[in-house]
Amino acid sequence: MTSREQLLKKQRELDILFTAWFEEKKKHEVLTYRRENGDLIEHYPDGTENVIEYAQ
Repeated sequence: MTSREQLLKKQRELDILFTAWFEEKKKHEVLTYRRENGDLIEHYPDGTENVIEYAQ
C-alpha cells in the first residue's frame, strides 16, 4: 500500500468516526454548524433546526 493509499484510507476512517461522533452529539447538545449549501443552522436535541443565516 502506497503512502497516498494509506492517507486516503485514514481520511475515510476519520470521516466515518467524525460523522458518528457528530450524530451522537446532536442528540444531547444544541449545535451550530454550516451546511454544505452555506446555510448557518442551529440544531436542537429534539430534532428541530433553526436557520440562523441563509447562504448568500
